[in-house]
Amino acid sequence: MNTNPNIPWQKIYDFAISCGNESDPKSFSISVMNNLKELCNFDQSLIYFLDGNRRVQNQYLMNIDKHWSTMYLEYYSKIENARYSISKNPRENPNKPTINVIEWEKEASTEFVPDYVRPRGLKYSLGFCLYDLNGMPRTVFALDKTNDEKFTDNELLTLSLLIPLLNNLHKNYFHQQTVQKGIDQISWDTTELTEREIEVVNLLCQGVSPTMISKSLHISQSTTHKHISHIYQKMHVSNLQELLVRLLG
Repeated sequence: MNTNPNIPWQKIYDFAISCGNESDPKSFSISVMNNLKELCNFDQSLIYFLDGNRRVQNQYLMNIDKHWSTMYLEYYSKIENARYSISKNPRENPNKPTINVIEWEKEASTEFVPDYVRPRGLKYSLGFCLYDLNGMPRTVFALDKTNDEKFTDNELLTLSLLIPLLNNLHKNYFHQQTVQKGIDQISWDTTELTEREIEVVNLLCQGVSPTMISKSLHISQSTTHKHISHIYQKMHVSNLQELLVRLLG
C-alpha cells in the first residue's frame, strides 16, 4: 500500500462510494466527472459513452460548446493516424490504469493543433477510459486545462489509485441482466461448442461485432470468423439472427 502522506485516501474511498450509488453507467460517469474537481484541477471536460462496438452513442460536456465535440467526432477523430482518436483500441490493464496526458505546446503543429486545439485555448489534456466486463472501453473521459498549470504528480498518483476503483464499479453496470439470464440458462454441454466458441457466442449475444470480438479476445479477424462459422455449423443455423433465436428464444 502506498504510504504517501499527500494522498487523500479518505476522499478517494468516499468519492468511489458516493459515485457507486448511481443506478446506471451514464449517471455514474457524470457523477464521477462532477466530483473529480475535488481531486484534480481542470477547466473543461467531456465524456463519450460508447456502445459495444466503440461507436459514440452519447456524450456529456462540461464548459465545452457542443460544436467543438461535433467537429472532433465528425473530422478530427479520424485523422493523423488516429493519434487523437477514440477509435484506437485502449486495452484494459487491470494492474495499472492508462492515463494519457498531452502537453499541447509540445505537440507538432499539424492540422489538428491550429484548427482544434489552439482555438479552444487548450494547454493540457488528460484522458482515461472505464471498461465493461469484456475489457472493452465503454466510457471515455477527457479533462482539459486552459491555463499553464500542469497536472501535478500528486493528482496523477491520486487518479491512478482512484480509477481502478471506479472501473470495478463501472463494470457492475454491464451485466446486461436480460441477455445474461438467457445465456446463463443455456446448457452449453449439449452444444458441443469449445470454450473459445462459447466466449465468442457470449459476445455475439451481447451485440458485439466480429471485429470487436477479435480485439476483445486478442485473436485475428480470420480466426474469429472461423469460430463463428463453426458455431453456425454446430448450432445448425445460417446467420446471427437464427443463432440468437436458437440460443435465447
